[in-house]
Amino acid sequence: MNGYWDDIDKEILDALAAGGAKDPADLARALGMSAEAVCSCLAMLAETGQVRIRSVEAMRPPATSPRAA
Repeated sequence: MNGYWDDIDKEILDALAAGGAKDPADLARALGMSAEAVCSCLAMLAETGQVRIRSVEAMRPPATSPRAA
């Protein structure tokens, strides 16, 4: 089963090498995966220093936080 993940990692790294930085949703479409699966793979690749995650964006207004009070 390990070879399966190695193949996915290689596909992601090859896609990034071919076209530079990409949005996880764009990678997901290009690779036929869900954006959630790509994000999980990217997180694991980042842990091993193979990719750098440089941007995170909120998709909805923040909820009221108890820390903000």
